[in-house]
Amino acid sequence: MAIELHELTTPAADVGARLRALRRERHLTQTELARQIGIQQSDLSRMEKGEYRVSLDNLFKILAVFDVALNDFFDPRQAADEPTARPLSHEDMQILHLVRQLSDEGRREAMEFLEFKVRREQQDRRAVASRRRGMETGS
Repeated sequence: MAIELHELTTPAADVGARLRALRRERHLTQTELARQIGIQQSDLSRMEKGEYRVSLDNLFKILAVFDVALNDFFDPRQAADEPTARPLSHEDMQILHLVRQLSDEGRREAMEFLEFKVRREQQDRRAVASRRRGMETGS
């Protein structure tokens, strides 16, 4: 039985291929990533192969581990100016442990603060890059 082209390019396969690429870029094994997001390694393997659709909940957990925004996941060219994401460090795990102890309101406030800080740092990086480009072009 021949596999048709559309079977190889399903959205699940595209998402799976991107997950595998990110995991490998970060030098994580399937077992390590699966443990960090709370799923079985076999389920992650099936997701990467496109045999199993990734739930939004699991996708958001994976993106948090990789420190990648949802829009950057689907269009990685937009993240070119962003710092390289990395696996969760011990400090990251401590922060996660603390956040999990917060109430829903506390989590919401922490999330708002973190989003604010990320936006501010992204703006600062863009401003520095813009000044650099201006200096290179003699503007």
